Amino acid sequence: MKLVVAATPNVAIPTIKKLKLTHEVTLVTQPDRPSGRGKQLKASDVSLAFPEVLKPETETDLQNIITDTDLLITIGYGRLLSTQTLSLPKYGGINLHFSLLPKWRGAAPVQRAIEAGDKVTGVTVFQMDSGMDTGPIWTQEEFQIPYGFSTRELFGSLATIGVGAVEKALALIVAGESPQPQSGIASIARKVQKTECVIDWNQTSEEIVRKIKAFSFNPGVSTTIRNTPMKISDARVGTAKIAIGELSKSGEVGCADGSVQLLHVIPAGKREMSVSDWLNGFKPMPGDHFE
Repeated sequence: MKLVVAATPNVAIPTIKKLKLTHEVTLVTQPDRPSGRGKQLKASDVSLAFPEVLKPETETDLQNIITDTDLLITIGYGRLLSTQTLSLPKYGGINLHFSLLPKWRGAAPVQRAIEAGDKVTGVTVFQMDSGMDTGPIWTQEEFQIPYGFSTRELFGSLATIGVGAVEKALALIVAGESPQPQSGIASIARKVQKTECVIDWNQTSEEIVRKIKAFSFNPGVSTTIRNTPMKISDARVGTAKIAIGELSKSGEVGCADGSVQLLHVIPAGKREMSVSDWLNGFKPMPGDHFE
């Protein structure tokens, strides 16, 4: 088939590599965007992996690219497309989404699944329509989430099974089959805001650990001690029974129902390090307390 794949994040790369083996593929990604404190232009992960990728600035530019193609495939492209655009390819457009729709429609399905403590998730390939992740489904693949999985780990697993899901969908499309309407209770995976990534030590240990596992990948989970901010990049449920916010000598922090054992941290202005390395330099004192 003659395909246009519009994708931005690195989770799209396994599927792109597979499609390029057996199809005529034109790659599209978002234009380079200002990033970081210096606001320097940064290329997308797909752009870095495939130098031949096109970077249309407008939807009209994209329409010119996908005219006379068989199918548009989007994977984390980052732009809601009009019905006019979706009508241009012979078979319209399909999307690889990282949840079992209609659960977790929206921008952050993997993060929200981890935050909620979901035990099962998966991928969905659906026919795109005018809504946000509302189109009929071609295929779904389930994935059992191991306890303690992080967003980074789950993205990696779902990117792998997404390859097969897209291939199955293409076979169904070529065979003249029809996608099935979504059924079940819908939920929204809203975009992660930095304001919700500050640890509240009044929550339970499970809630705090899930937040760290969900959001440490991006944008990062923060807290404050000695009036200095720092990020927590990994943790597990602890065993100590200490006051809320209190820091133990072993790196446990008190919370509503016990404690959270810190595993890796990012002090302000420093690299990620193990909690033991951080404690050696921080030298906890009686009364040290996370805010």
